Amino acid sequence: MSETREKLSHRAEELRDQRASVAVQLKDVAAELWRDGLENVRELARLTGLSRTTLYAALRERGIEPTDRTTEK
Repeated sequence: MSETREKLSHRAEELRDQRASVAVQLKDVAAELWRDGLENVRELARLTGLSRTTLYAALRERGIEPTDRTTEK
């Protein structure tokens, strides 16, 4: 493997790891926004750039049931 390809491969791995970290942070932000009263998955998707499917799963992972509208604010 050439030195250039090795460096680029390493950089790609670093960026992939950063992307994974950013995704987790965006999911955390979405959960905090939900808890702060923004209970609209479409709006959360717009703000975070995450898909609605991803947001539903992320909210549930964080103890929030996005389809339950019976809880008081």
